[in-house]
Amino acid sequence: MADPAEIEREVAQMAEYWGERRERWRDAAAEEFERIVMPACLYGPEQDFRRLQMVNMCFTEWVLFERPSHEGKTPLQLYIETPPEGTSACALDHLRQIEETQFFARFAILDKEPVSGRATLLDVGNDRRYEVHDGALCKNARWRNGTIAERIACVDGSWQVVGQVHLYDRAAPDANRVDGPGALRPDDLRAGEMHDVGLFLRLVRDVLGVDGRYAPTLSVISVEGDAK
Repeated sequence: MADPAEIEREVAQMAEYWGERRERWRDAAAEEFERIVMPACLYGPEQDFRRLQMVNMCFTEWVLFERPSHEGKTPLQLYIETPPEGTSACALDHLRQIEETQFFARFAILDKEPVSGRATLLDVGNDRRYEVHDGALCKNARWRNGTIAERIACVDGSWQVVGQVHLYDRAAPDANRVDGPGALRPDDLRAGEMHDVGLFLRLVRDVLGVDGRYAPTLSVISVEGDAK
C-alpha cells in the first residue's frame, strides 16, 4: 500500500509546480470560478480570512483536478504527460492512478478508527461503500454520524483522500440525500453551465456563495491545515 504521507507530498509537489506557473492559468480560471461560485467573502465590507482561505483551497482543488486547461486537459493530466525533470517513476505512477480514479463526493460516515486512520464511508449518491485512509476525519471527534464531502482516489489498491477540502455536515445523511449541498436545482437544469460544472463547484457555491443555500450555517475551522 502506498504511504498516505508520500501521496500527500506527491500531490503537493504537483500543486506547487503549477503554483509557480500561475500566470498561465490563474486569471481565466479565477474569473470562471468567481462567476459560478460568487464567494460571499469577496463581496462583504470586511474579508473573513478563514473563509477566504477556504475559497482559495476550493479554487486550487478545482483547478488541479477538474478544470480543463491546455488542450482540454487538467493540470494534473498535463503534469503526468510532461513531468518536471527529476520526478520519480513511482510518483508518476501514483499520480496516474489518482488521475484515473479520483472523484469528489458526499459520503455518509459509517465508521472510523482514530488509531489506524481508516474510515468506512458510503457515497450518498450511489450507495457505494469505501474503506478510506482519512486521517483528518478520524482525528476529529466532532465529525461523526453526518456526512463528509471530499475527494478520494485509489492508489495501489487503497482508497485515500487526495484533496485538501473537507466539508462536514452534521445532518443525518438521509435528511438531505436527494436535495443536499451540490444537488442540481430546477434553475440549474435550465442553465447548461451549472449542470455541467459538476458536484464540486455546485457544492462550493451552496456553502460559500453569496446566494448559497447553506452559506449561513457554514463554520470554518482549521485543524493543522485540515478542515472545514
